[in-house]
Amino acid sequence: MNAPRIYHVGIVVPDLEPAMEEFSATTGVTWGRVQRFPAGFATPSGPRTFHQTFVLSLEGPPYIELLVRVEDSVWERTGLHHLGMWSDDVPGESAGLEGRGCAWEAAIVDGEGRRAGGCYHVLSASGARIELVSRAASAPRLERYLSGGDYR
Repeated sequence: MNAPRIYHVGIVVPDLEPAMEEFSATTGVTWGRVQRFPAGFATPSGPRTFHQTFVLSLEGPPYIELLVRVEDSVWERTGLHHLGMWSDDVPGESAGLEGRGCAWEAAIVDGEGRRAGGCYHVLSASGARIELVSRAASAPRLERYLSGGDYR
């Protein structure tokens, strides 16, 4: 897949179905299958498991990702949440962002405890959030999802 580095925009919503209907009516996008599953994340306060519910538009890039609000999580506030960026080196890019003062909020980690994807940072100058997504691990999942399958 030859995709631009910024490939999706994440928006946290209080209720998925009305948000999907509204975006479809106003932008014309259609949606893949709604995904629901628990996901383990490392956070600055320790490991956490969050029950995620999300859906991606089938049109893009950039794709629109709607995520259901999860209390006491990185997805607690509704509204524009993040820009999703492909990364070929999530641990290295994450360390570089932290070195530039961009706070790390949460990440999926690999078997060795390294940040491997779903890695959220807040950019210090703007307060904007980015998500570093492993191209190697997630590009095949995105292709499967866009073809009608599940993202997992």
